[in-house]
Amino acid sequence: MSWFRPSSNDSSKALPNNRPQQQPYPTQQPQVINGGLGAYRAGGQSAQASGAAYSGPPSHSSMRGSDSHGTSSSAMSVQSDHSVSSHSLPTNGLPSISQATGSSVKRTGILVIRVMEARNLVYPPGSQQLMARYAPYKNEAHQRPYAVVEFDKNEAVVTSLGGDMQNPIWKYRVNFDVSRTSPVMVSLYQRTAELQHQRQPQPRGFQRFGNGNSGNSNNSGSGQTRSQQMQPLSGQGITTGAIFLGAVQIMPDFADGRLYDEWIPLLGGAGNSGHIRIQYCFNKKDATPLSIDQFDLLKVIGKGSFGKVMQVRKRDTNRIYAMKILSKSKIVMRSEVAHTLAERNVLAKINHPFIVPLKFSFQTPEKLYLVLAFINGGELFHHLQREGRFDQHRSRFYAAELLSALDCLHSYNVIYRDLKPENILLDYSGHIALCDFGLCKLNMGDNETTNTFCGTPEYLAPELLQGRGYTKTVDWWTFGVLLYEMMTGLPPFYDENVNEMYRRILEDELVFPENMGNRAKSLLRGLLQRDPLRRLGNNGAAEIKSQPFFAEINWDYLIGKQYEPPFKPSVVSAVDTSNFDEEFTAEPPQDSYIPDSNLSETVQEQFVGFTYDGSGGAMSLAQSMTMGNIDNHRN
Repeated sequence: MSWFRPSSNDSSKALPNNRPQQQPYPTQQPQVINGGLGAYRAGGQSAQASGAAYSGPPSHSSMRGSDSHGTSSSAMSVQSDHSVSSHSLPTNGLPSISQATGSSVKRTGILVIRVMEARNLVYPPGSQQLMARYAPYKNEAHQRPYAVVEFDKNEAVVTSLGGDMQNPIWKYRVNFDVSRTSPVMVSLYQRTAELQHQRQPQPRGFQRFGNGNSGNSNNSGSGQTRSQQMQPLSGQGITTGAIFLGAVQIMPDFADGRLYDEWIPLLGGAGNSGHIRIQYCFNKKDATPLSIDQFDLLKVIGKGSFGKVMQVRKRDTNRIYAMKILSKSKIVMRSEVAHTLAERNVLAKINHPFIVPLKFSFQTPEKLYLVLAFINGGELFHHLQREGRFDQHRSRFYAAELLSALDCLHSYNVIYRDLKPENILLDYSGHIALCDFGLCKLNMGDNETTNTFCGTPEYLAPELLQGRGYTKTVDWWTFGVLLYEMMTGLPPFYDENVNEMYRRILEDELVFPENMGNRAKSLLRGLLQRDPLRRLGNNGAAEIKSQPFFAEINWDYLIGKQYEPPFKPSVVSAVDTSNFDEEFTAEPPQDSYIPDSNLSETVQEQFVGFTYDGSGGAMSLAQSMTMGNIDNHRN
């Protein structure tokens, strides 16, 4: 299931919530949601559920039942009294025009960023040899550095139009839709030969995160040498398929229409990385009702039983988004209104660099539309399946970013409940983006429990299988399972027979490969503790962050994206869909006509507040329909 999962199927209600209490685990294979999209990819029964032969990491299908709260709590919105200050960007590190931090403060308008030119760029040692092997592009423009401009998880790739390798000229303008304040990151890269098609991670002499070793034990138990420790963006800037030359972070002034024109020193690359000239201006714009007519439909990137997901381009800014289109009647029929609204509320409320944001949402009498950042680096599942496993340094990087995202969700009293590789995307630069909040549970204070039997079989915590109420700590179990899978290629208690897998989750000893470092083993033992009261993280994410496995992580640098990712996906442009299933991308993109569903006024009232106008307010159905019922004239 995914953030882009428009769906579940009828079988999703036949879950073991009503299983006999005396059974320690379900005696029958639970039915899974068949319409899930696992990020952009259509779901279905996984190989282990259907009895198919195993060929690499399994595709995990989620399941859910109806929520039942252990304590009383009726509100279905994210708690508003939790500050995000603990998740804001650091005040040191990346050079910036302003050191203000991003927040959930609402602003509506257009942010214009103009990447002008750079001076005196410095290339790391060894880069000339890699560049000499680069052949896919012959024209001179592709042999000069390019820029990646990112705002609120929306990215644009900027190709040089002049200058030379040390002094490129871009003079390229990017328009971003603004619905809340967020920093802008501009990163510079030099293309090299594509190296990422090797199945196993290989040593990279200039890569920041070490030599590709999966973590050999040593006397200190660290599983790494001092030279392999993670450092902020600086030096040794070669990543897979590109040379990292430096980055700058900007917090624009969203209060006025003033034009800023600045030369800013780059952080990263090799030594003194040079300077980049950037212009920016914010133009305030009152929020207006949206309709699908304001978007060009580009490609289908996922389908499910509630609807489809399409790559779209917003016509006024040319920004690329993922649009999730849901049928109201199907949502109502399957009693998924509460889950749908919960997903919308979480995405709109939380502002975090490793969580996919909601940009807009609107509705018609027949449909719901969610417009989200389009993250096109592919699912973590895709990369894990291709490579078999990740080395310890890469696993730690992804785990640290995920830990930060889960910590943020828990601070808002939200349990995620469905962490798995299919629900994690990589952006253009290689940072993670957590998606799919369809199974999240809101209003879960530290002492509150819920009893819903939902999630993905391989990741289910023991207390959930035993039918006991569970708390936020259920996310730390799934976090441990995911980390184990990244480092070994399989979940720790995996079995093709689901019932046998449940037995193993409840009873089997945790086994580690011989080459896993002692720090990793210690962390996993704590996370995969069957007693939730003794589980690492029961007292908060801070005790996980303080583990020796994460000793090299500066959490302020991490949240500020000041670590260079160990892997950069192969993405050509902002519209590139090569990482998504051709089964969907080959389908003609169109907003299918739905006859009048004749939903009653009472039913329509359930969707009041769904529409998100970009300023934090919620419009009624009537307000969002002022531009007309678009379903009446689209094919």
